[in-house]
Amino acid sequence: MSMGESIKLRRQILRISLRDLAEQIGVSHTTVDKYEKNKLVPDSQTLIQLSERLQIPIASLLRPQNQQIQLNEIAFRSKKMKKRDEKQINAETKEWLERYLQIEKLSGNHRTFEMPLGFQKKVSSFDDAEKAANDLRKVWDIGTDPIENLTNLLEDKGIKIGIIRGITKFDALFTEYGTNPIIVMKEGLPRARQRFSLAHELGHCLLDVEEGVDTEKVMHRFAGSLLVPSEKVIFELGNKRNKLSLKELRILKEKYGLSMGAWLYRAKDLGIISPVFYVEMQKLFSSQGWNSKEPGDEIKGEVPVRMTSMVFKSHAEGLISTSKAAELLNQNISTFCSFEGESDSLQSAILCG
Repeated sequence: MSMGESIKLRRQILRISLRDLAEQIGVSHTTVDKYEKNKLVPDSQTLIQLSERLQIPIASLLRPQNQQIQLNEIAFRSKKMKKRDEKQINAETKEWLERYLQIEKLSGNHRTFEMPLGFQKKVSSFDDAEKAANDLRKVWDIGTDPIENLTNLLEDKGIKIGIIRGITKFDALFTEYGTNPIIVMKEGLPRARQRFSLAHELGHCLLDVEEGVDTEKVMHRFAGSLLVPSEKVIFELGNKRNKLSLKELRILKEKYGLSMGAWLYRAKDLGIISPVFYVEMQKLFSSQGWNSKEPGDEIKGEVPVRMTSMVFKSHAEGLISTSKAAELLNQNISTFCSFEGESDSLQSAILCG
């Protein structure tokens, strides 16, 4: 993207108004507007100020213009959001994706997603969603055991996964750039919630929901089925239960990476517990505040590694400079040249020498 687009995107990401940014860097708001519309180029001193206020390396502002990022329709897994929040998420997604696409090009390591055999599947019921999840496990040859790291699995299949910050009423989104499926998640999600969101957004990629069927509920069923197939639910809980133990649910949450609430929902869907007991447990969860934060949610979510790995590999092979590598990861050079948050001259020599 152009310098003007970069300035505007970072301003939107940080929720700084045109007038506020202008005041911070000592120019008029009409001048900032001209920067963003590429009608005027900032001088060197103003570039330094923009870099500081927008929390972006100068090199990123001076990055050569590539093709403009145009995303397909975005499917959000979220509560109702304000337009301002949607605009910020869109801006952060584009900024991250441009860096991702650039390192793919520089490293010559473009990975293409191939639609699994038999997909996209037409879905007209929740049972169809359950079957689709089982079919996907068979096509991808992942058996019925817990998926150890869903993020790594999807990255290996060619889906681009990113993490962005700061919107509270947002968990994840699915969109496409050309033929590239894109899933973006909010930073800091607990492991179980993150994995469910990933599986939910994968459903948007793989399923074609018939008109008149609740799309979000279909994606919920697909996500739960993918993370814990029905035979595994029955294996763990049995065919019929009068009650479920909270400690039992906590153990299963850790084993499968599926929340306690989602386990209850799976048990209800499969007829293992009665609707009456499910409602009773829902009331208990609500009274304990577990609808928003469950026991065990302190376990951190999975981290996408492909983009970062491409940057480190390209840097180690001399394909990109240290400053370019830091820019692509949106870091300063000292952070890039540190290891596990610590930095000294020996580490820097090894990592960035």
